[in-house]
Amino acid sequence: MAGRTQLLASIAITFTLSAAARAQTVDPTPYAWQFPQVSGANAPASVTRLQEEIQKVLDAGRLTPLRAYYADQGSFEEYWLFMQPGRIVTTLAWAYPYLTGTQQSAVRSYVAAELASATHAPWAASPMSPTAGTTRRELSSLTRVTYFTPAFATSQPSVHTIYGLWLYGWRTGDWGLIQGYWNTIKTMYSSRSGQGDIYGTMSAHVAMARLADKFGDSATRTTAVNNLQTQLNAGVNFATIESRVSSKYWPEMYASRRQGGVYQGWMFLNLSPEIGRYLNDFVKTATISRNSSGKAKYPLWWIRLADYFTRWTGDEGIGIPSEMMGMVVPIERWVVQASATTLQDYMRSGPTAIGDVYWIEALVQAIEASGTTVWTDVRTGVTPPPPAPPAAPTNVRIIQ
Repeated sequence: MAGRTQLLASIAITFTLSAAARAQTVDPTPYAWQFPQVSGANAPASVTRLQEEIQKVLDAGRLTPLRAYYADQGSFEEYWLFMQPGRIVTTLAWAYPYLTGTQQSAVRSYVAAELASATHAPWAASPMSPTAGTTRRELSSLTRVTYFTPAFATSQPSVHTIYGLWLYGWRTGDWGLIQGYWNTIKTMYSSRSGQGDIYGTMSAHVAMARLADKFGDSATRTTAVNNLQTQLNAGVNFATIESRVSSKYWPEMYASRRQGGVYQGWMFLNLSPEIGRYLNDFVKTATISRNSSGKAKYPLWWIRLADYFTRWTGDEGIGIPSEMMGMVVPIERWVVQASATTLQDYMRSGPTAIGDVYWIEALVQAIEASGTTVWTDVRTGVTPPPPAPPAAPTNVRIIQ
C-alpha cells in the first residue's frame, strides 16, 4: 500500500508540474530590449569578401527577385527568392559596420532610395513581381525571365522586414530616415502583424517595440511587446510553430510528393539573434534536433548549389538554394553556438546571386563570432544582469 501511495504521489507531482510548465509565460524583456553588441571582431579576409559582395549590390542598384531554378520542369515549376520587398535593407544593415566609409555613405543613399520606392520599400505589395527592379540578381543571364505570372510566395510572410528598419537605424544612426516613415511602418505592422507568429518573423514585434520606444510612441510599444509575449508563449511548443509553417506559409513544402526532397527548416528562415537566444533558452532540444536533421540530410549544405537530388525548386531537381544558409547558420550561431572557426568554414562556399541575403548575412555572423558578444539594452547601452532563475512552481500538493 505504501508503494502505491508513493506512486500516486509521484504521478500527482508530475501532472502538477506539467500543468505549471504549460501555464508558464515567457518574460519578453530580454528579447525585446537586448541586442548582441560585438567588439573586437578579427576576420580581415572575410571583411574584404563582405565589402566585395556589398559593392556588387551598390553597383547594381535596385535588384529584382532571383529565379532559382534547379529542376527539369521549368515551364510550370519556377522558384523565386527575395520576393519580399525591403529584405535587402536588413542585409545592408548587418554589413554596415564592416564597410568602408565610402560604402557606408552609399548604403545610406541606397536605403533611402529603397524606402522611397513603390515596389521595393518594405511596405510595398508582397511578393514583388519577378521583373520588379532594374538589375537582375542571377549570375548568368536569363533568355526569358518567366513563362507566366507565378503564384509563388503569395503566402510567405514579409513582416520580418521591419526588423531590418530597426537594425538599419541602430547600426547607422540614421534614425531620421526611418522616423520619416513611422506612420507608414505602423500601418504595415497593423496589417501584417499576424504574420509574426513563427520563429523567423517574431523579430517584427521586437523591432516595432524598439522603434516605438525610440520615437516616443508608448501605445505602439505596448502593443508590440504584448504581441511578442503572445508569440513567445506559443513558441515554446515547437509543434505549434510548425503547424503554422506547414499550413499558412509553406504548405507546398509539406506536400507528400515534395517533403522528402527538402529540409523542413522554414520556421527558422530570417531568424534574428534575439529569437535565436529565446530558442536557446526555451526550445533548444527541438531546435537542435531539427537543425541536425537538415545537416544530416545534406552534409554539404553550405556549398553553393550543393549537388544533391532534391525537390526544392521542382521535380527531378539538383541543388539547394541559399535558403539553406538562412535556415541553418542562425541556429548554428545562436543555439548550437558553433565556434568562429566552424562558421568561417561554412563560408568557403559562395553566394548564388548578387545580393544573396542569406549568404551575406551568414558571412556577417561568421565575422562577428570572431569577436566578443555582449547582450546590451538598446535603450540604455547598459549590459543588464543575467535573468533570475525561474521560480519554483507554486500550489503543488503532495498526496501521501
